Amino acid sequence: MAFSKPHRAPSLARLAAAAVLLALAAGCVSPLPRARRDFYAGRTGDAAETLAGARVPERDRVLLLMERGTVRQALGDLEGSTRDFIEAADLIEQFETWSVSHGSASVVTDDRARRFRGAPYERTLLHVLTAHNHLQQGDWDLAAVESRRILRALDPERRRGFPDDAYARYVAGFGFQMIDDPSNAALQFRHAAKLAPAPIDAETGRLGADATPGGPELVVFVLLGRAPGSDPPAESWPVPGFPPDVKLYAGETLLGRAHVLTDTFALALSTAEQEAVRVAARAVTRIVAKEAVATAIDRENEMLGFLTRLILLGIFEQPDVRRWETLPRWLAVARVPCPPDLDRFRLVVRGGGARSRALEVEGPFPRRFDTRVAVVRVLP
Repeated sequence: MAFSKPHRAPSLARLAAAAVLLALAAGCVSPLPRARRDFYAGRTGDAAETLAGARVPERDRVLLLMERGTVRQALGDLEGSTRDFIEAADLIEQFETWSVSHGSASVVTDDRARRFRGAPYERTLLHVLTAHNHLQQGDWDLAAVESRRILRALDPERRRGFPDDAYARYVAGFGFQMIDDPSNAALQFRHAAKLAPAPIDAETGRLGADATPGGPELVVFVLLGRAPGSDPPAESWPVPGFPPDVKLYAGETLLGRAHVLTDTFALALSTAEQEAVRVAARAVTRIVAKEAVATAIDRENEMLGFLTRLILLGIFEQPDVRRWETLPRWLAVARVPCPPDLDRFRLVVRGGGARSRALEVEGPFPRRFDTRVAVVRVLP
């Protein structure tokens, strides 16, 4: 009795064809580059309009929400920003469970087919920026909720060897301090002090020479510059160097200075080094699988096998360079004594690869106990 040869090639060809369609979809014009250009050119309203109703493939949904939330935050749309950040965080939690269908797609294409969840430091900063929104609205309880989420993101088991973040630790501690939880606040301030170049008083959270024994104080979270872009080492990656000098004034009176606690450029570099081994391992697995698909198709049709190999091993073996590009580069905190009736202050920024500038920041500022809070984004 003669048996017919099993025809597996058509199913493999269909798999390859699905990969082609996926790549074509990936090549569709994304609204993100245009919005980023507008954002960093000072056209924040245009960036927000571009992203307001933007549609992207599901795998890029989290990235869109991160970018849109940052733009809305810079515009002062804190509620819209918080909605975007919380939706992004919820989606990331869903993506923690590996999807078999998306896993199969990334085997025949590359890491760009995977759902974007952000690097560990980006996932942490998602909660940090959400906490900023709550602090600016004087919602201390919700800010403390985000403090707990920051700690969960920084748990060593979740970070898996990726870098810790002094600024995130400080924000978490401040959130606890604002709900009168001094023990948890001090614990996070101590963590931040071990990681940061600036001296931090673990009991009070005050920084450096500006620390005072009591009285009215102003706490300003200062977000400076732009984080690394998607194409290292292109010009979108900042040059290593000294952070800007930031001083605060009330009228002509110097209140103190801001202390940089985290450089996202350093976090990105450290993360890339840690991720290199994992990326290489996934690439080897993909190449073996792609060659198996092409070889199987080869047996049925040499030309189709050649095209499959060209597509899968040539076009579809590109690195995943997606990043949250509207993040700031330097994350700083100023905690300075201030007049009891403070309703505005001036932020003077010098150095850091940009021209000196002065920004007038007007209140009213949310207040808890004798502490006033502000968040300022300084674009390059």
